Amino acid sequence: MKIGTIASHSALNIISGAKKEGFDTQLYCTPNRSSFYRSFGLEDSIVIIDSFDEILDLDLTDVILVPHGSFVAYIGAEKILSSEIKLFGNKELLRWEEDRNLKTRLMQEAGLLVPREYTSVEEIISPVIAKTHGAAGGEGYFIAKDSTEAQAKMNPSTDYSFQEYIIGTKVFVTYFNSLARKRTEIFGADIRYETDADANLRFDDRPSFIVVGNLPMVLRESTLAQYYDMGLAFADAFERLIRQKLIGPFCIETIIDKEQRIFSFEFSGRIVAGTNVWIPTSPYSYLQFGEPVWMGRRIAIEIRELMEQGQLEEAMR
Repeated sequence: MKIGTIASHSALNIISGAKKEGFDTQLYCTPNRSSFYRSFGLEDSIVIIDSFDEILDLDLTDVILVPHGSFVAYIGAEKILSSEIKLFGNKELLRWEEDRNLKTRLMQEAGLLVPREYTSVEEIISPVIAKTHGAAGGEGYFIAKDSTEAQAKMNPSTDYSFQEYIIGTKVFVTYFNSLARKRTEIFGADIRYETDADANLRFDDRPSFIVVGNLPMVLRESTLAQYYDMGLAFADAFERLIRQKLIGPFCIETIIDKEQRIFSFEFSGRIVAGTNVWIPTSPYSYLQFGEPVWMGRRIAIEIRELMEQGQLEEAMR
């Protein structure tokens, strides 16, 4: 059995982890990116395709595909859900990630503190962040102080959701829900750096929220314990609502305000690019395993253990 993914987002993380655990690998790569991935010594993994959605038509009977943000952004959850391909994790969670109404429902079911959301631009009575749908890394987002400003900034051809803008520290915490070990693990935390939204100097009122990179973060232990409880609650809520187990990596995206309240404004239902800062290990994964374990390797460890236990099919819905 091989482990594969498409050549974008966190592919280096995934493929290097699979190789470390002794798996053969497949990296589905467009021609313009092949030299980049070859520079990391991945020649034996590269499979050239013209576009990422070509993987939907390939024979993948001996490949375990690991999804990341580019699967959702470039291929789309609906195409993935309607296909016969099997992914490590839960395909249904990708649909809930892509749909902002479902996303909010799941976070509220988990008992997370979610910023106020407005169903229409006319309802807005507080500063908001307007978000587009999907997993495009903040592209098309904007902030507005009121309804009038929001209407002026909207693109008429774009669908938005409007969420109360919380001022505080952004914290992105990644988890791993293990079927093989029957536990929820905190893997690591990071901060996303977003083009000029995080710049110290600017001369306009239209910050860009496109993610350009990630910074490692270590939380104080009492706060980390709160996030652990949030991860458990999220996994339980998913199982209640969808009647399926949450398997593998997920991320709860939060802001901590000056009262130290933790607001959860997003989640990602698969590996996130923020885990790339923890190659070869995070402090939390090192404490769990006693050796360097990055997220790509953690996924491969889970796949190997599930194969040994005869449970792999349950982890590939």
